[in-house]
Amino acid sequence: MEKWMNIGKDLEEILRPKTYPLAVKLMDESEFPERTRRPDEKTAICQAITISRRFGWTMGITEEDCGCPGASLVYGWAKTTDESPLAQFFYMAGYAADEAVAQKIVDNLDRLPPGKYGGLVISPLTRTKIVPDLILVFGNPAQIMRLLQGALYNKGEKLKSEMAGIFASCTNGIIRTFNTGECQVIIPGNGDRVFAGTNDDEMLFTIPAEKAEEIVNGMKAQGFAKYPIPVSLQVPPPFPGL
Repeated sequence: MEKWMNIGKDLEEILRPKTYPLAVKLMDESEFPERTRRPDEKTAICQAITISRRFGWTMGITEEDCGCPGASLVYGWAKTTDESPLAQFFYMAGYAADEAVAQKIVDNLDRLPPGKYGGLVISPLTRTKIVPDLILVFGNPAQIMRLLQGALYNKGEKLKSEMAGIFASCTNGIIRTFNTGECQVIIPGNGDRVFAGTNDDEMLFTIPAEKAEEIVNGMKAQGFAKYPIPVSLQVPPPFPGL
């Protein structure tokens, strides 16, 4: 795990985030590493993410642990194929102009194949117990900018992300990054904020594990850009009338 722990240390040194960068791996419960913590109550994936990044715990979530119906659907854990209740929720909650639009929101959610992955493990990267599929970094817009710059360094290509403002960290963040193999910039959704306590100034950057070292090295090579952002100070300072 030393390679991944070192990448975590580099991310913390370069970005100085307020919370731990996270390693995430999709796997079945039988593969969970020793001392993986399981929730005592039904828990949303976004809540497990917050616990891991703020408390430093390795968290495991399975279909039995998941307390979010939407996540159970998109992770392939739902026991029913009837998706109309979720569409009805989007409509009744005011996310959609009518039921047809609400169903379109459901149809466009990022998903995993039903039954393929029984759970996932979320672990602080600097002390990870798993070889990650992907890495999650929460930060302010300036810290996310640095990650974008690191991703730009070797190829010069702009990053493309899809955003909806709902089901963000667990779907656009984890599932979309896993399915596409591409980094994503995520604006946390209502669930992240209401249930998981994500702060108003926080964004999320998700990285396929195989691209993490390249992004870190890109940020290291950019000598001019850094965080905290240096500012141009007016010297001497102006004191009108004095």
